[in-house]
This record gives sequence, C-alpha cells and structure tokens, in this order.
Amino acid sequence: MRKATKTAVSDIRFDDIQAPGPVITGAIKTLAGESFEDAINRLLEESRERFVLVGEVLLDWKASVPHGQFVKLINDRIKSGALRNLSYQSANRYMTVAAALRNGFVGPDELPKESEAAYLLTSLKEDELKIAKQEGLVRPTVRKSELTAFRKRLRAPSPPPSTDRRAELLREIKRAMNEKRHWAERLAELEAELAALS
Repeated sequence: MRKATKTAVSDIRFDDIQAPGPVITGAIKTLAGESFEDAINRLLEESRERFVLVGEVLLDWKASVPHGQFVKLINDRIKSGALRNLSYQSANRYMTVAAALRNGFVGPDELPKESEAAYLLTSLKEDELKIAKQEGLVRPTVRKSELTAFRKRLRAPSPPPSTDRRAELLREIKRAMNEKRHWAERLAELEAELAALS
C-alpha cells in the first residue's frame, strides 16, 4: 500500500488493498484476512461496546459522589480539559444506555447497533417501550430514523377538542337528515340542544 504525501494523493488500487496480513494505517486496523467490510463492522461493534462501558464508568462515578454534585463535577472536568472528548450531553446519553441495560429495561440482544438509535430506544418511557416492542422496533437493526419517527408520532400533541359545539351539532343534524335510516329520536335531541344554545 503506498503512502500519500502532503502534496499528492496516492492512487490506491483494489489489488493494493487486498494485501495479505495485518494492515495498520493510522487509526484503522484490519486483521489478517479480514475484509474492509468485516473490519468496519467489527470496529463499529467495539465502538458500541465502548459506548456502554463509558456509560457504566460514568454511572459508577456518579454513585460515588455526593448526591447532586455529579453534574457540577463532570462539567468542571469537561471545562478544565480533563475530559477532553466528552460533553455533558454525550455523558448523559452513555449513562442512559448503560442504566437501561443495568435495569433490564432492554436486553443486550435488543440494544440497537447504532449508538444514536440505542440512546433513543433506551430513553423511551416504559409505556412507549411496550408499544415499540409491539411494533417490532426493539431490535439490534433498528435505525435512528425509525425511532425518531416513532417518538414523533407518539409524542405529537393531540388535536384540541372542538370548542364550536354549534358547528358540530349542525354537521351532525345534516348527517342525520341525509341518512336513509330514520334517526328521529337523535335528530330531536340534537335540535333541542341546538335550540338551547340559541
């Protein structure tokens, strides 16, 4: 495999990539005989495992500090640079996933492979998780987009109740009059209620 210089990009051909034995290029590591696809899948799986492990460490750390001090402590460590690759938002995501696994909210075999999908699934409310299970969304292959659409649908505000009862009554009377079956009783009730509003 040829190395690219600062001024030129090397032309890497497929035959060059298929070189036998371990290939180590910067941060990318492939094992002997491992295809690039296999290496990527393996590294992503390791990444997910580390995502959970970071959450576990954070949960243990949180349990070891006095109640109410963790947020300040972690924010201080982030600002000072001691935790240079972490934000409080990402720490919270790691802890949410790890806590869901610890508490049995989801099982390890149900946890999505995508870290964002794992967070979305584990941050569902208990009743939402039941619906997600019924809809087949609790699985390792679920995508972030599927869970985002699911949450949006479940959490959409319900339409406000109609405040114009008069308009509703007029529509129902019209429907009753157009109905071939005789609704004399209901029609009389609706007309009486309408008269009372006038």
